[in-house]
Amino acid sequence: MYLFIINPSSGNGQAVFLWKKVEGILKKKQIPYAALVGDSDVAAREFIWKRMKEKKIKAVAVIGGDGTFHAVIQDLVYTDTAAALLPAGAGNDLARMFGLTKNPHAFVEGLLSKTPQQIDVLKVNNSFGLTVSGIGLDAHIAGQAARAFYKKTLHKLGTGGLSYKLSALSSIIRYKPFKSIVTIDQDQYISDRTWMIASGNTSLYGGGLVICPYAHPIDGVADVTLVHTVSRRRLLFRLFPLLMKGDPVLRAGVTYKKGKSIMVQTSRPVPVMVDGEVIGATPAAISIQEKAIYLIITT
Repeated sequence: MYLFIINPSSGNGQAVFLWKKVEGILKKKQIPYAALVGDSDVAAREFIWKRMKEKKIKAVAVIGGDGTFHAVIQDLVYTDTAAALLPAGAGNDLARMFGLTKNPHAFVEGLLSKTPQQIDVLKVNNSFGLTVSGIGLDAHIAGQAARAFYKKTLHKLGTGGLSYKLSALSSIIRYKPFKSIVTIDQDQYISDRTWMIASGNTSLYGGGLVICPYAHPIDGVADVTLVHTVSRRRLLFRLFPLLMKGDPVLRAGVTYKKGKSIMVQTSRPVPVMVDGEVIGATPAAISIQEKAIYLIITT
């Protein structure tokens, strides 16, 4: 049996439209399935948990955005039930990263025929994530973008990814850097002026912003990008525009590292996010969980 989680809030109703197409194909092919339409992460996880206790579930498919997918994978890590995503959100970073189809027919065909791939997972305190964990400015930006008054308007225009970039500009102007101690495996990095610490299982977040350019989801390590020791003016007018271009920023103030275990301590509690969802505040323990989830990559 296959489970489907549909978030009706995703894509201004686009997720429901896609689901109707998918459901029609499933019925025509006589594929057994159960579905939940709703935007509650708690309800989605309870639905999955109960169904997985009752019978063998081949895959849980999400029709929605990265946030809904983030909630769903919490119960799939270290199980033999695969996850799949038909993207219908604003940022769609997972779709960009893995080249996922948005076509419902291609999605169903891939769901039924493709062999699930084992993918690394980030563990951030008690949460799992597939993309990037951000600590500091980028997590603050994610929170601002989620609450921004222009978010709904941009979604309606099909430019939801701009929400992060607009929030980034306003946040950089106001955000106060912090002191940090970052321990990556056995090495320690201390900074009196830290802006953000991104740990990536994949390379991008925030609607296509490449923050960990060397990250790969099957290499068994997390890529860490530290932005530090630079002035607000230089961050705003020099570094951030370069980061948005997606190329590695080989300049003072940006440090790239790799590791399996990352511990972040800060001089004050700063927000921590993963997969674009703010999950708490520092301190943060981050680790890479190798081949911890099965993903059906529907291209």
